[in-house]
Amino acid sequence: MRSAASGLALPTPAAETIGVDPRRWWLLAVAVPAFLACTAAAATPALQKLGDLSVVLVGLTISAVLWTVGRQSGRSAAWRLFAAAPLFPVMGAVLEAALAPGEPADVVVVRWLPSVPGYAIAAVALLALVGRSRLRTGRRAAVEPALFLTASLVTVRLLVGGLGDEWSGMAPGERLVLGAAVVATSVTMTAALLLLCVVEPARRWMAAVLLVGTVLLTSGRGLGTSGVLTETVALSAVARFLVVGGLLLLGLAVLLDPGREAPAPAARGPRRTVEVGQVLPMAALLVAVTSAGVVRFTGHHLDLVTWTGLVLAVLLAAAQRWISACQEQHLWARLRRSEAYFRSLVHSGVDAVVILDDALRVTWASPALERVLGPAAAQLVGRPLLAAVHPEDQAPLAEALAAGAGTSALLGLRLRDADGVWRALEAGIADLRNDGDVGAVVLQCRDMTERQARERSLQSVAYTDPMTGLPNRAGVLQLLDERLAAAACGAEPGTLLMVELDGILAARRHAGRDVVSTVVAEIGRRLRSTVRGDDVVARMGGGAFAVLAEGRGADADRLAGRILSVVEQPILTAAGIVDLTASVGLVELEDGLAVEDVLVRADLALRAATDAGAGMAQRYRPALGEAAARREQLREDLRTARSRGELFLLFQPVVSLADQRIAGVEALLRWRHPTLGEVPPAEFLPIAEQSGLIGELQRFALEEAARAGAALPEAAADVRIGVDAPAGYVATGAMIADVEAALCASGLAPERLVLEIGDGTVCSSEERGALDVSTLRLMGVHVSLAGFGGDSSMLTHLTKLPIDMVKLDRAFVSRIDRDPKTRALCESIVGIGRALGMSVVAEGVETSAQLAVLNGFGCHYAQGFLLARPMPLEQLRALLSDGAGAAWPVLVGSSSRR
Repeated sequence: MRSAASGLALPTPAAETIGVDPRRWWLLAVAVPAFLACTAAAATPALQKLGDLSVVLVGLTISAVLWTVGRQSGRSAAWRLFAAAPLFPVMGAVLEAALAPGEPADVVVVRWLPSVPGYAIAAVALLALVGRSRLRTGRRAAVEPALFLTASLVTVRLLVGGLGDEWSGMAPGERLVLGAAVVATSVTMTAALLLLCVVEPARRWMAAVLLVGTVLLTSGRGLGTSGVLTETVALSAVARFLVVGGLLLLGLAVLLDPGREAPAPAARGPRRTVEVGQVLPMAALLVAVTSAGVVRFTGHHLDLVTWTGLVLAVLLAAAQRWISACQEQHLWARLRRSEAYFRSLVHSGVDAVVILDDALRVTWASPALERVLGPAAAQLVGRPLLAAVHPEDQAPLAEALAAGAGTSALLGLRLRDADGVWRALEAGIADLRNDGDVGAVVLQCRDMTERQARERSLQSVAYTDPMTGLPNRAGVLQLLDERLAAAACGAEPGTLLMVELDGILAARRHAGRDVVSTVVAEIGRRLRSTVRGDDVVARMGGGAFAVLAEGRGADADRLAGRILSVVEQPILTAAGIVDLTASVGLVELEDGLAVEDVLVRADLALRAATDAGAGMAQRYRPALGEAAARREQLREDLRTARSRGELFLLFQPVVSLADQRIAGVEALLRWRHPTLGEVPPAEFLPIAEQSGLIGELQRFALEEAARAGAALPEAAADVRIGVDAPAGYVATGAMIADVEAALCASGLAPERLVLEIGDGTVCSSEERGALDVSTLRLMGVHVSLAGFGGDSSMLTHLTKLPIDMVKLDRAFVSRIDRDPKTRALCESIVGIGRALGMSVVAEGVETSAQLAVLNGFGCHYAQGFLLARPMPLEQLRALLSDGAGAAWPVLVGSSSRR
């Protein structure tokens, strides 16, 4: 049960409810003959039986319709109960025809005796059409049914009793039956009235049709009773028409019923409602008073029962109105509190609310809008919103507002304030023009002006390098994307110049971070003053800059030359003069290139310029891309080269110059690619270091070299196996563990293994290198300082590191027979090594003259193509077995050139 102070609106029936239904044609087919029969019976008294028969047939038909339709899915079971109600009056008509009573009072009793239960069943079915949750509670729920029942009793009694004193001449039993008929029909009328008051909104048209049908049935039965008692044929004829019409409306009502679960019909614009809950009580009272007035003014008197009923109906109507007024007052108080609450909420809210009518004119704006726009907010009321917003916002706003009722959207718009400044607003649009309670477009606007200003400020910070004030990497990438997009539209794209400073790391080590920051800022200033006004200079990070130039071809080349010139000019700092050089890579922007493609090309060109030497500029060319593709393929294939069996070792003998025999071999790692063939170590080893694969390759080399050393013939039991240890491998810290694992797995004696560590490796990681060398020496493994005499060589390494072998760099050996200074330096190194107890190995011996010079000043060992080329393990074993380890140009000259 529910409480509802306000009345219920009667909506317009939905199109699908009042559409053409074949079953309604069936009702029409039944109605036309029935009305024709009633018309004939009214015109010809001899055909009254035909009229009564038509009423019986219509009753049976409507009962069948109610039962059939009530069985369908979604229909209330009350319709099937309702289907039994028309059968009881039919039973009365059949009983009248069978008994043929002669007295009018007997006819009335025979007709009504079986009809009273039918009306009681109809009343129960009417109330069962709605759920209990729809019924009202409180005082109004008791007063309104009492008012409906009292008014119905008065009206029906006057209809059934006629305009005379027909009741006075009846027997008590007849009066009892007639009184029961009055009560039953009144209860049915009350049930129909209550149904219309509490039924669901989607079913109100059904309830209205059902009420009209009940009124017609009740009126027809009452007038028919009066016609029989007064023997008035005209009243009986009119009664037949009313009964037939009422029955047909009952059949139409069941077809109009959409079911309890049907949604409420959508409102179209502001609702103009008929408050049924307020009108029906007064209408019932008015009908009762009007009926009594008609009887009174036609010269008949009203008995005490009628007067009592009228007085009671008036009192109940007054009570109902008083209760309604109290409920309305309570609702108005709640409404005023709610309105005050929401008014204060809107007034104090940060977001402004703007209401638009159907023509999109501003009809109301909350005070929050005045805080944003000032006095200009009041000038908006009455104006079309599209005419007030910024011209650039008109199209998207019109599109959002034209999306249709019931939609919502969020978009930005700009409105002028009192000073003429455009204020940025974020508007949430709710189109409620189809909502009957609103009927407008509601905009919730938030001032975004300051937020957008902060976002622009943050964006500026996000795209600016704080050290130089130039655009940073993100900023130049955004500009580069814009240039490429413009190139797609036919604009001149320009050229990207990537600048890499050389000497920044050295300056940071010697002068400190602050000085380097000053230097970088000065370079940025110089670059900005060097380029043209339309060119963009950006700092990519570290010592890298980018220049997005407008020109192409020779213009870009000249710009690259100017950049190199200004970078090479000395920079005066607090720590002294800093000299820098640079490399420049150029790539021309082309339509169809992505930003990532341009950066890859620029990096390739910059790498080529760096490889060409300091102070060089190189353009991107397809060959650079091919070389990069080859490196990328090698990087990918190198990951699985060991598992595919593509890695192998070659062994180059190291010959003792004193004994002219093989004293050791150096294991050289090789890679035979399935499609590219033999890949030089100088190509794939740097790739392995960069991609983190150097550890896996060196473990393979150590394992295979140790296994090969253990498998050498017994005659070569004292031959040592040398393995190179690149700088990247030493930096991993896994060298000691890998050496120990290789020795344990192969069974090779530690003193037969020689680890060759580069001079540059020791310089780059002096602490790590010294610790690892010491550990290896404690294990019994020999350590050789390879490449001694190169650019990074330092004599201090010979005293600080526990090494026991030095390898002369091949650059010395190649000039030893032609350059006296080089010969003298090499002789000095051999002497120093002899004094320190170290063996000296000369690598890269390719001529007999070089060998003779080395042998002349007492070098211990030599290796090179003159003595023996790198060879597979099987060939090495054969050489050690057959030649007893002898290796001298006279003996192995032919085999050394295989």
